Amino acid sequence: MPLLVTNAPHFTCDEAARFAADLFGVVGAAERLPSERDQNFLCKSESGERFVLKIANAEERREVLEFQNEVLARLAERCPELSFPRVVGDIHKSGPYFMRLLTWAEGTCFADAYPHSDELLASLGRALGRIDRALDGFTHPAAHRALHWDIRNAGLARQHLPLLPRHRRRIVDAGFAEWERIDWRTLRAGIIHGDANDHNILVAAGRVVSILDLGDSVHTATICDLAIAIAYAMLGKPDPIAAARCVVEAYHGEYPLTESEAESLLALAVARLCLSVCYSAHHAQTAPHNEYLGVTDAPAWELLERLDEFPAGWARDVVRRACGFTRGRTLSALLAARRQHLGPSLGLSYQRPLHITHGWRQRLFDSSGRGYLDCVNNVAHVGHCHPRVVDAAARQMRALNTNTRYLHDDLVEYIERLTATLPAPLSVAYLVCSGSEANELALRLARAHTGRSEVIVIDTAYHGNTNALIDISPYKFNGPGGRGKPAHVHVVPTPDPYRSPDRGSGDVGDAIRRASDVAAFFCESALSCAGQVILPAGYLREAFAAVREAGGVCIADEVQTGFGRAGSHFWMFETQNAVPDIVTLGKPIGNGHPMGAVLTTAEIAASFANGMEYFNTFGGNPVSCAVGLAVLDIIRDEGLQENARDTGAYLLQGLKDLAANRSLIGDVRGQGLFLGIELVRSRETREPAEHEAADLVEAAKGRGVLLSTDGPFHNVIKIKPPLVFSRRDADFLLHTIGGLF
Repeated sequence: MPLLVTNAPHFTCDEAARFAADLFGVVGAAERLPSERDQNFLCKSESGERFVLKIANAEERREVLEFQNEVLARLAERCPELSFPRVVGDIHKSGPYFMRLLTWAEGTCFADAYPHSDELLASLGRALGRIDRALDGFTHPAAHRALHWDIRNAGLARQHLPLLPRHRRRIVDAGFAEWERIDWRTLRAGIIHGDANDHNILVAAGRVVSILDLGDSVHTATICDLAIAIAYAMLGKPDPIAAARCVVEAYHGEYPLTESEAESLLALAVARLCLSVCYSAHHAQTAPHNEYLGVTDAPAWELLERLDEFPAGWARDVVRRACGFTRGRTLSALLAARRQHLGPSLGLSYQRPLHITHGWRQRLFDSSGRGYLDCVNNVAHVGHCHPRVVDAAARQMRALNTNTRYLHDDLVEYIERLTATLPAPLSVAYLVCSGSEANELALRLARAHTGRSEVIVIDTAYHGNTNALIDISPYKFNGPGGRGKPAHVHVVPTPDPYRSPDRGSGDVGDAIRRASDVAAFFCESALSCAGQVILPAGYLREAFAAVREAGGVCIADEVQTGFGRAGSHFWMFETQNAVPDIVTLGKPIGNGHPMGAVLTTAEIAASFANGMEYFNTFGGNPVSCAVGLAVLDIIRDEGLQENARDTGAYLLQGLKDLAANRSLIGDVRGQGLFLGIELVRSRETREPAEHEAADLVEAAKGRGVLLSTDGPFHNVIKIKPPLVFSRRDADFLLHTIGGLF
């Protein structure tokens, strides 16, 4: 390869014009065309006809050029719907160089034919599938040659790894490691085009009409042709795997893949990108004057880094689905089965539901090859599928999983670690399986301790899905299907600084005076279903004082807000300079593993120990404790509370800057990575813009950002992403929603 590049022909345009005239009878001007190891010229005859003069490398053998000519003839015969150059005359030789003349093929270079619609990508797959089908069974002795661009020989490029930037070598090394695991014996072999890159593909009328340049045609694994095509088709795409799927699905329709080929396809495409950046680094030293040799270097690196961020196995699963090798149902079939067998009260997000198959860090990935920035999933607190959480669960599951009636190290260590994050009075833990279980148990604790039954709650609050919790959740009992407020529940207005700036903790005092025997005041430390409302300063401290004076218990619901989401503090209630009597935890506690917890004082726990045993079959099991410990470790080791503080402040300011120029935004609010954007039709009347909010959420999904709405008027865009959410993610979110107003 080094000799082929450094010893490439270097003729002038005038010399090329003379060759065209003397050898092929084409009189006219010549201009350079890009090439790697050969030289190509566009020759325009005096009559206006256009041709390509191809001057082969001095190292090239005549039989290789004859082989390429035969391939062109076969394709022209068997793929009449595509347009291929015709060979004009014979192969001529001038000194050490063989020369050929081909007719000019009309079309726009694929690299310049943006945007690349799904149909255009599919037409590429169909064209390449027809080419490979046409070459099936064709043979030629010159095709069995050693070629450095043959992915089968990708290992040759590894010698150039030291030329790559140190921080990028890991990605390329991992790509070569996957290439080494390919079992080439399971792949069909034959002659392929070998270089369906974005500069060799011609487009006309919105479809691929030709794939040029057979200089890399070789006998190798047939699937390498498709791998090369998708490697380049993915360049610069916001959803590269979705682009690859379009090509693969159409190719499979023309020339069906085997299961082994589908399994290896993405690894081969990555290997092509890896050898490309390696050779580009080498060319930068040996042939710095040839800009064509590095034309795809920057986009190839960008794509390699994107692919490195995707969850393991997802891209391969998308390819398998596209070829029908995965036993997955279609979207419509999944919807039909769900409607038949799941209760109709179970809803779905978005007008066109998503079929999510994988998650990784702050992103979710669907079956079609699209990735989404997850801005609302506060359950995956330390990131979807965090390997330390997954490993902790698997490791403990292999050893033991049982109930809390046995001693276990992780159980004791977890409750010690968990209680250490809370103010000193909160020293006793009960481990459960969900936030609803936690709030249900908290209600029992409060009633056992006080001997009372009445509860004070905030309007629009939601605390869980049991009967007892629906009864203390105005979001449910005042909503569709609700039966209204039970007699033992007292609802106080939402202390919303935007819509009700005059509301404060005095409303809790008023409720206490109306009640006869208050057992508990339930309050989220920041109000989620109310529309991402941050409580007024001092609200909890003052409300807690009034409740305690009346003999009640103060319960802070941290199911959605705990574990560092506040940024400035580990628990959201700490931002209020308040200490509750009971804290309930859920959602982020297990990063998706079903866990919950209740933390309380020794005094309240003693009141609950009235002779009736409390037992939870799964609460506090060893696997859950191992998961809980891993989550705490990750928050500490990865600085996720600090990230919530810094990224949250950056995003909040960005949203406020956006609001300054968007009249539809009435208010922006938040703490850490718990943020809300309230949309209104008029800033003066504050009329809720619920339809506009719903439309924005749907449009953002179309651009790869997952959001949702909440609040009593469903006009608040809520933002509660995993805490690994970065400034780059914040910029993408701001850019996306900024373009939708």
